[in-house]
Amino acid sequence: MLLQRKKKELAEDPCQNYHVLCGIEEEFLIINEDGTLVNAADELMVRAAEILERDSKRLDFLQLKIRGLDAEPSPSQIEYVTLPLPPKDIAEAMKAGRKLLSDAATQLGYRIFSQSMHPIQSDPHPMSGTHINVSAQTGGFMTAEELAAVHNYLWNYLPELIALSANTPILQGSKTNVASNRISNSTVLKPNGSSQIQIPKRNAALIPMQYYGRMRYTLRIAGENVKKVITNPRGERLVDITPRGPLTNIGEDEDSALTTNRVEVRIFDVQQDLEYLLDLVYLCCVSALHAIYIYTTGEITLDPNHRTNVEQAVFNGVNARFIRNDREESLQESVSRWINETEKYQDILGIKIRKLPTIKTDFRQGELEVEFTTRNIEELRQQGKVFVVVQLNKSRTITDQRGRKYGISRGTQLQGMLDVDYKLPYQEKENIVTDFQAIKITNTLDVQGIKIPLDNKDRILVALSRSDYLSRSLFGGFGF
Repeated sequence: MLLQRKKKELAEDPCQNYHVLCGIEEEFLIINEDGTLVNAADELMVRAAEILERDSKRLDFLQLKIRGLDAEPSPSQIEYVTLPLPPKDIAEAMKAGRKLLSDAATQLGYRIFSQSMHPIQSDPHPMSGTHINVSAQTGGFMTAEELAAVHNYLWNYLPELIALSANTPILQGSKTNVASNRISNSTVLKPNGSSQIQIPKRNAALIPMQYYGRMRYTLRIAGENVKKVITNPRGERLVDITPRGPLTNIGEDEDSALTTNRVEVRIFDVQQDLEYLLDLVYLCCVSALHAIYIYTTGEITLDPNHRTNVEQAVFNGVNARFIRNDREESLQESVSRWINETEKYQDILGIKIRKLPTIKTDFRQGELEVEFTTRNIEELRQQGKVFVVVQLNKSRTITDQRGRKYGISRGTQLQGMLDVDYKLPYQEKENIVTDFQAIKITNTLDVQGIKIPLDNKDRILVALSRSDYLSRSLFGGFGF
């Protein structure tokens, strides 16, 4: 076995007596019929509630699988969150969660998008991800030692999990040299350390506190003699992988129940293929049992090349090569060994990893062809020259905000601000958008809130940056 020291043999595997639970949070971006982001999370939430009000059987079923729907910081994002479930029940829950979101979106004329970043409008935010929470417990909760063991096992294999799920190669319309732009650009997926168990001090504790509006102290002499699982001294939660629950130093988990002890892995890019995602979920579940076995027979050693291997995974995805056992190996080699070592736990949990270790990339977003209606004008906009005077090559009919139509004759000169409209044809499966096929760009001129489509033969007479425009405005107008 990779990264372990075995110290004793056991007559039987203790994992037969352990209970594994898994919870999933799957975040999705919401798009309209043009393939662009739409701020509709609240609308989806309301429509999902209406769907369940009309279908009591569906509600009864979901109450056994799904904790609820949550809004994300961006109003163009939404997620479902499952209950902690036995691994054999998680597939049904994820299908139901996706179906509820897709039904609500479709009824509103929208779609949910099963990738982490929009190829145009994520810069890099907004971005979505999938979080997997797993626990292996006996007696109703995980001990500090068990929590540390499962965390360190998955921490060791974090490079493989990143490489297997990396699915964000497109950033602002262009393919980059990064397999997961989501991880490389994220401000909330900071790399976390391995787990250490902190033995509580027996000293008396002087604790500052507010008392009737004044700062006072309390002296705690008899406290809880509880071990803590520490991965970073600040108790940060928004990291790539972390133990969770009251046995950690994460502040918001301090008062939670011991039954919530678990390991949370947050690095997964959103996957188009649900069965492939399930394989990743199952791999985390069987790994939890394997970690318990290693802990009871010896100890888990830590990957000395962890940072280098993670960087390999983020940049190269399925083409990553890792340093394992002092030699270089492919992702395929590593995952094959990993699945072989954990295969018996699939039977214990009643699950089957189906698509791995064969690693296919046909469901990942490929490079997108960009089609310009007005390439020269878009180049000006990307250069920051957005304040323009345009002479129309042909007449236009426009509609104002009240629905009234106006004609603009050929040769008219208009002053306004360059904008852009995107259209992204997409493929979908079961009303969930899986990938985009192209990016179609049309420039518009924003004149007092009215957007006028521009033509490739329209003439740009003046083009100014924001700073040039402000400077000239101070001295009498637009500069002509």
